[in-house]
Amino acid sequence: MSELLLECKDLSFSYHTPEGEIPVIHNMNFKIYKGEFVSIVGPSGCGKSTLLNLLTGMLKSEEGSVRLSCNSDEKSHYGYMLQQDHLFEWYDLWKNICIGPEINHCLTPELETYLKELLQRYGLSTFIHKKPSELSGGMRQRAAIIRTLAMKPELLYLDEPFSSLDYQNRLNAANDIGQIIRNEDKTAVLVTHDIGEAISLSSRVLVLSSRPTTVKKEFVLPYRSRNLTPLEIRNTKDFGTYFNAIWKELNEA
Repeated sequence: MSELLLECKDLSFSYHTPEGEIPVIHNMNFKIYKGEFVSIVGPSGCGKSTLLNLLTGMLKSEEGSVRLSCNSDEKSHYGYMLQQDHLFEWYDLWKNICIGPEINHCLTPELETYLKELLQRYGLSTFIHKKPSELSGGMRQRAAIIRTLAMKPELLYLDEPFSSLDYQNRLNAANDIGQIIRNEDKTAVLVTHDIGEAISLSSRVLVLSSRPTTVKKEFVLPYRSRNLTPLEIRNTKDFGTYFNAIWKELNEA
């Protein structure tokens, strides 16, 4: 069994308004193991973003716990990739990539070498002095994931990171990011509305129920052991079977 990295245990959360309590998450349980890519899908409004905020500690649970195991004090516990890349237009690509380590006073020569290797490996080294507006949407997403990796996080949280792209660029960006995460041996949790995206990127998919949400069903996928790219996974014969099964669970949520 792989090393346990994240455990969500008996998690519950409600929003409190003048009109009363709004239960959002109820008694949720799941585990994430090192090296996994787990996607979370659910009906619109079920509380996926709230769950992500609980996992990152931006919100505190009312009941239950979220426990993250971290082996090294030198690494950040997690990295967070948002719906928008949030690259700073007044900085060039290199400055954008280095901003986290600079703020945290940990931009060593060794880390600079590592970041330059990542830029070279993923086709961005010749754009190192370009501004974000001079990059394509897919290139900006690759830059955003490299910026996230700059702090060497144990776990990556991805919150609909491709939603701002058109369909073709979304497919290509998901393919690129999926391969980067696998190549760099990172553990990732993706929140998405896109079933195909979840299947093509993941080792497991967690389907949430309607609100108050909990894990309704888990799908264990075989693709990562086959060493296929996300685009190749979409062309496998059983991709449609998983898609229809997850679609059915969401419609019955």
